[in-house]
Amino acid sequence: MRRAWFLGAGLHTTLGRGLPANLAALPAGPPEPGFTDVPLGEGVERTPTMLLADLPLEDVGTRLWRALEPVVEEAIAASGLTPAELERAALFLGSSSLDVSVSEAAYAQDLLVDPDARPLMANVAMGGLADTLRRRFGLRGPDFTVNTACTSSANALIYADAMIAEGLIDHALIVGLEIFNVITALGFQSLALLAPNGMRPFDPARAGLVLGEAAAALVVGAAPGPSRFRLIGGANLCDTHAVSAANPDGTTVAAVMRQALADAGLTTSDILAVKAHGTASLLNDEAEAAGIQQVFDDIPPLLAMKPFIGHTFGACGLAELLLVCAAAEAGRLPPHPGISATPGDLGLALNQTWAPVGRGAFLLNYFGFGGNNTSLVLAND
Repeated sequence: MRRAWFLGAGLHTTLGRGLPANLAALPAGPPEPGFTDVPLGEGVERTPTMLLADLPLEDVGTRLWRALEPVVEEAIAASGLTPAELERAALFLGSSSLDVSVSEAAYAQDLLVDPDARPLMANVAMGGLADTLRRRFGLRGPDFTVNTACTSSANALIYADAMIAEGLIDHALIVGLEIFNVITALGFQSLALLAPNGMRPFDPARAGLVLGEAAAALVVGAAPGPSRFRLIGGANLCDTHAVSAANPDGTTVAAVMRQALADAGLTTSDILAVKAHGTASLLNDEAEAAGIQQVFDDIPPLLAMKPFIGHTFGACGLAELLLVCAAAEAGRLPPHPGISATPGDLGLALNQTWAPVGRGAFLLNYFGFGGNNTSLVLAND
């Protein structure tokens, strides 16, 4: 059966611009988060953030495109697609906040003219960002926008793979995007889910998340390209236990992992490493840990990418996937020094060394706010 092969990628996170810069930063371990002051009434809220490297939080109205366009250009250039192939390619955009940051910047400018200006009158359209990308890069294939919280760009890859498998398209450009915005920052601050000292998934000292930014792009196709990686399995299920947390008994988390493995035709013994969702929040880590232990008798090396780049929400599906693929293609798994170094109250430990890894299959987890759960199985054999 035709599946989605990875042909070319682009990435910009707090670790650096471009995939090589991100890969080079991994051996040093997770960086310390910074802080961004967010206006709230007469005061400010100081929020822990991991903003894009070399792109200050200035000229917000244009910052989204200054982040996104080079990443898409990097992916397209690396893919080797001809102009005709690119023109026919489909576009799948995964994001939680889309271009809310641009609308917020427009509102700030309106306030300078009229103190009674209404907020966010420059409405964010679900398809507007994808349409601009299509026109900017000459894409004439179908386009889809996926907004399923933290699983958005992971689900975008699943949908692209399904269309390739059915012979509906030959190539797709998948984009994951999350840019800092006030609505998201104050929303998570109000929930007391932000951790000023960094993210420590599954660790007894875990205290929540850090707001991250990412722009990620991946070109996939029906035939192999420069990369050995491809998607070989995936599943998406919904958990109705609660609006903001998975079922803490782990059953819904375990179910989506088992379904992804079945789709790939693999067993747990085939998995070389697991990339956890790892939000470092109390209930979500509890649910994921319980689910992993229900699925795996012997847990393979466990990775968590959010300590490196923050929680990039709708972009994490693609951004974290690209980091795992880059590290695996380099033959090593990234370390998480001092974070869940030994099994704690949740019984999981994260990989602590820049450890060798061979070719094979990897399981990647994403569990979204609102109960949307996704697992992917990748292979580079």
